[in-house]
Amino acid sequence: SMVVLKVKEVKGFTLVELLVVIVLIGLMTSFVMLSTGSAGLEREMAEEAKRLHGLVKLAQEESIIQAKEIAMEMDKNEYSFLQQGDKKWVPLNEKVFRQRNLKNELELKLDMEAQPGIFKSDKTDVLRIYFLSSGELTPFTISIKLKEHDYPYYRLTGEFNGTVELKYISDPLNN
Repeated sequence: SMVVLKVKEVKGFTLVELLVVIVLIGLMTSFVMLSTGSAGLEREMAEEAKRLHGLVKLAQEESIIQAKEIAMEMDKNEYSFLQQGDKKWVPLNEKVFRQRNLKNELELKLDMEAQPGIFKSDKTDVLRIYFLSSGELTPFTISIKLKEHDYPYYRLTGEFNGTVELKYISDPLNN
């Protein structure tokens, strides 16, 4: 005797079921994005700190090789590089030294050992660091941090003798 197996028809998903799944995936993705938000900002802070460190070292080398003075001008959310022109300081024309603006969530803080005023530029709240062709520079400490947060941050220090160092400061004890 033959056994007849009834094959049940396989139905596909309905449009409503598909939409529900898509909405759920969307919600889960947005939660993941929210939880990595601060991690994303810290990564941006790290990238910005490394970029600034690299550009400072490059400006230093450039001033020695070209035997010309270079200045870095900055306020809390942008920085640019200048060189001594005939009568005044003019922007450096190499693309790598173009003016850079920080993302909204980041800010720079510059402290200099020199008396305030000596290294001020024409603009009032802008400060300048000078790289001399002798290899020396204006001693400085730059903090790259997230707005509204004291820690963690990156600290870039430059000493008169030309030593430049980048350090990650995660909390008050880690100085």
